[in-house]
Amino acid sequence: MHLRLCIDGFNPFRLFVAPYSYWPVILTIYNLLSRMRIRLRFMFLSIIIPDPNSSGQNIDVYFQSLINDLK
Repeated sequence: MHLRLCIDGFNPFRLFVAPYSYWPVILTIYNLLSRMRIRLRFMFLSIIIPDPNSSGQNIDVYFQSLINDLK
């Protein structure tokens, strides 16, 4: 099974001076046809990482449980 892991941080209140952000981690199955990959029912929100410093650093700690589940 081939999976795509997508991470994108965003600020929930759209303020550049806000001291926090969220980082959703989305998995997509690549064994599907290309037109099926982009459908929401084949994309899985696996983790939402709250980042109080709005930096996106040290997020590898959150991935440990996801990696264990995929193994």
